Amino acid sequence: MGAKKQLMPLSREDLNELDDQILDILLEGRATPTLLKNILEENGTDVSRQYVNRRLKRLTEHGYTKNLYNTGVYEIIEDPRK
Repeated sequence: MGAKKQLMPLSREDLNELDDQILDILLEGRATPTLLKNILEENGTDVSRQYVNRRLKRLTEHGYTKNLYNTGVYEIIEDPRK
């Protein structure tokens, strides 16, 4: 199987507030969607794990995060805000 095709880079305007929060958390270390959801809720953001997972998949499609060995543990590869 070939490598997945990476999509065009996202502009700063393409990112929503949740994307920013997810990226901020991942800058501190790896996390699963459930852990991200729990941290976001502790910080006052009410969000479902499924929505966090969709945002992570989008960030991964654009090459900004990576699902390590398909384990559901994500890390940041590049911060699109820079």
